[in-house]
Amino acid sequence: MKKNDNIFAGLPPVAVEYIRLVIKKMGYRRKVREDVQAELIAHFEDTLASCASEKEKEEASQKIITEFGNAKVIGILARRAKKRCRPLWRTVIVRSLQAAAIIVLYLGICFAHLNIGRPNISVNYVDWLNKLVSQGNSDSLNARPYFDKAVELWIPMFSEILQKSLHDWPGDMNEAQRQAVAKVLDENAKAIELIKEGVEKPYCWTTYSSDVNESVKKALLQQTGGKIIPDYEITAVLWGNGMKNLPGYRRVAYTLAMQASWKAYCGDTKGAFSDCFILQKFGSHLQGKGLLVEQLVGIAIDALGLNRAFMILEKVDVPADVLKNFQEEVEREDYKQAKVINLEAEKAFLYDYIQKSFTDDGKGNGHVLAKGLPLVIDDWKSSLWGFISFSYPDKREVVATIDEYFERGQQLIEETPRELHKAEKIDIWDNLGEKCFLLKMTGPAHRKVGELSWRVRTHRKSLIAVLAVLRYKKTKGEYPANLEELTAAGYLKELPMDPWSDKPLGYRKTDGNFILYGVGKNFVDDGGQVIRDDKGKVKQYADEGDWVFWPVVK
Repeated sequence: MKKNDNIFAGLPPVAVEYIRLVIKKMGYRRKVREDVQAELIAHFEDTLASCASEKEKEEASQKIITEFGNAKVIGILARRAKKRCRPLWRTVIVRSLQAAAIIVLYLGICFAHLNIGRPNISVNYVDWLNKLVSQGNSDSLNARPYFDKAVELWIPMFSEILQKSLHDWPGDMNEAQRQAVAKVLDENAKAIELIKEGVEKPYCWTTYSSDVNESVKKALLQQTGGKIIPDYEITAVLWGNGMKNLPGYRRVAYTLAMQASWKAYCGDTKGAFSDCFILQKFGSHLQGKGLLVEQLVGIAIDALGLNRAFMILEKVDVPADVLKNFQEEVEREDYKQAKVINLEAEKAFLYDYIQKSFTDDGKGNGHVLAKGLPLVIDDWKSSLWGFISFSYPDKREVVATIDEYFERGQQLIEETPRELHKAEKIDIWDNLGEKCFLLKMTGPAHRKVGELSWRVRTHRKSLIAVLAVLRYKKTKGEYPANLEELTAAGYLKELPMDPWSDKPLGYRKTDGNFILYGVGKNFVDDGGQVIRDDKGKVKQYADEGDWVFWPVVK
């Protein structure tokens, strides 16, 4: 410790050297060392005050040094003494800072563990997905190119007049609207014809490309706040390939629905129901395979075809033979379709995320990196414990968790809503994804998608039942007393089941008509009572009340 040598004035060199060595060995805060140094100097000065000569001072100093002992030991003892004598508040602060330093150091080690190592990108999951959706079928059997070509040929003529006419019956339109409809149907005849050709193909799948074109990059830039993240490239690729034509599919589908209404209005009921059936096949071609967003568009198009058929049945007196032919077509399509929703393709995103977020030990395993934490955490307690104990699930465990989730999730989607409503299964989706934050977040959405799949199935069953009832009325002159009469007389192959009750749909005759309904999401038979909004409009598929399929709700 550098200090003005004047403070040692009057002390022998041996005393000065000893004092300096003690202070050096003390190794403590500067202010404390200065205090100890002053105390030692004062002690030597007091002892040497009675010495008459320099020799006496030298001898007296040596005696003091001998009594004190080793300078290093004295320095250590002095340091300990000063520590013991410091105020409590200072001790608390020092200990707190020491503890904080230890915690920071340990956290640094924990963070380092999450950033040490490199992933091994060995699988192209775009190719993996292409193999999954095509299932080795020939490209000549694929309906998707026809649908995409229809989107290219579709002429955007949806003016404000047409926008207001999309869901209207031509007889309720004014002359300007009818002329606009006729024109748009004429201009888009080629696009509609391609849809008809496409639905005759037995399969439909998207061929995903690994190229991220400029339009996809631009869209992704908007989604990511101006930066494309390399780790999410597969998201960009599949998002761009899977979604780019989906809005076009819906536009072409609405055009075809308008054509169905137009034909029925003009007296061509056979052609009208043929278009409705094509819409349903168009939708079902997109279901049960590929990305979830594609399948949801398929459900929407399928529902559009079903709704348009109900509209025509309400507005037009349809001959019995046309009803019979249409019913048989819908039944064949209903029996043929194995799945409405298939979650398998969704694993591509997670598999790719895993291979980019885990190290590779060369044996198919590895530990998680920082960017993969959403795959291995669930709640904050287990997340914190995993962080400080280095006990996050490894790569194999995460893959097994994801496989289990999707396998069990697919099974649950195939169970009826009534079955899932049982007490032991109410929270099953949440429990299914409890090991992984990402799965916990997507579980409710997948459950909702499962409900949508059952909704479109029920909608189709209700259409078949309504067709059978109307045929019975035309033949027998009256409506059947119950649905069992339809099966006994051969008008129905089986009773239409309501998956929200696991019983046949509700049916009863009314004054000059009949009602067909399902119990809805409250699982309670309200006798066909519906829920209406503040404007008196029926809230179809509401959480309360029944879901009425016939008569067509207003």
